[in-house]
Amino acid sequence: MAAWSPAAAAPLLRRIRGLPLHCVHRMFAFQTEGELRVTQILKEKFPRATAIKVTDISGGCGAMYEIKIESEEFKEKRTVQQHQMVNQALKEEIKGMHGLRIFTSVPKH
Repeated sequence: MAAWSPAAAAPLLRRIRGLPLHCVHRMFAFQTEGELRVTQILKEKFPRATAIKVTDISGGCGAMYEIKIESEEFKEKRTVQQHQMVNQALKEEIKGMHGLRIFTSVPKH
């Protein structure tokens, strides 16, 4: 791996110049505050979940999220019921969102 140098960073810095700060932060952050908050709520509401992935698909502003969650709690429930469970868990957060994509599944044993 090459050492960091100002010359190596120059192309990246030219691309981010002029972008809003939250977009620049998103380029370097592992998860946004919103992703962390939604993930924490889902972990509390679905304690048996084996996988939870929350992605801010609005560019980092928190207007739209994609949620992938795998949990035993979804067993023997139709997809629409599974999605209703996720919507109910995020009832308060959804009020501030423009959209939500939900993908649910039951762990394969």
